[in-house]
Amino acid sequence: AGTRLLSKEELSAPDPQAPGTLLAHYAPNAKLRLMEAAQLRTALDILGPDAAHIAVYARTPLRSASARLIVRRMPDDAAATAQQLFAVLREFDAAGARLIWVETPPADPAWDGVRDRLTRAAASA
Repeated sequence: AGTRLLSKEELSAPDPQAPGTLLAHYAPNAKLRLMEAAQLRTALDILGPDAAHIAVYARTPLRSASARLIVRRMPDDAAATAQQLFAVLREFDAAGARLIWVETPPADPAWDGVRDRLTRAAASA
């Protein structure tokens, strides 16, 4: 048994990228948008009871007149948020959300990884 030779196609194929380096690391089916807390409040106030098929992931407590809005509280801790982020996005997809509004993480360096993952998820949505 010798070494297998690579085909022409295998030789010309681009190098695989590590999953974390892809622009769309985890791409939810719903369109994801990063928003400041004030933008979230305004959008929810405007939609009122008509806010349907929307999921919100935010640190800031938010109120909505819609019983059909899906809201999950983002932890105040960057590490805890990073640990649950993709599970929350998958939960929103499974619940049928068409829009996912996420409160923009703090500018603190501890949040850089979370911000990067969210930016990648928003880029593909």
